[in-house]
Amino acid sequence: MEKNFALLLDLDGVLVRNKKLDLFEDTLDFLYFLRERKVPFRVVSNNSRIPPEELRKRLAQKGVELKENELLTALMVAPEYLKRFKSVYAFCEEEVKDYLKKEGINLREDHNVEAVFVAQNHKVDFKQVKTATSALKINNAKLVAVNLNKLAKDSDNLYYPATGSWVKMFAYATDYPEGEIVSLGKPSEEFFKLALKGFEDKEVYFASDDFYTDLIPAERFGIKPLFLTTGKYTLEDLQKANYKPL
Repeated sequence: MEKNFALLLDLDGVLVRNKKLDLFEDTLDFLYFLRERKVPFRVVSNNSRIPPEELRKRLAQKGVELKENELLTALMVAPEYLKRFKSVYAFCEEEVKDYLKKEGINLREDHNVEAVFVAQNHKVDFKQVKTATSALKINNAKLVAVNLNKLAKDSDNLYYPATGSWVKMFAYATDYPEGEIVSLGKPSEEFFKLALKGFEDKEVYFASDDFYTDLIPAERFGIKPLFLTTGKYTLEDLQKANYKPL
């Protein structure tokens, strides 16, 4: 019997415990439970270090087999938007640059570009920071973020600034208007529209460890929030944010 509800599932902190994509002990049982009961779901992630197909492949190696329409990442939204620019500087890792090039994006390695695309970058160096800053300051490039996540938790349980923190730094340094920053992943309207595609006739619940980029914005689209404390935020963080999910 078809269920009248559907689930959106964050990846980090919900299905996987760290950046190595190590699963929680009950992840596979949970997904089996959903499939057995024919509960429709979609994994929605702001992961911006691993191209979509590679991410699907790595998850499959862990035992998480996802159909094509069961995975949506912020990087999947990026190519279509970036194609409007003649040239782009990508502040990201090489694997993501290769993905963008294959999708037809003209990347340059200097500041003479029309847009700066910012994704998570664990191999950042000073030259990259200077080039992105110069493109915004000198060339008036458009600032495009894969997402505006401000905090991330690494596999060693330590924290680091996520993509949104880098974006805010670039904007602050160059007096770039925050209202003109483009964000492609959660919590953008375009991303949530794609996340809800096919679920229009269902009551949708969103399980996530991030109330800033996921749960609070999701409520604007009629999505019901389910907060999990298995990720980067705790109940104490929830109280500080003065937010009360389901």
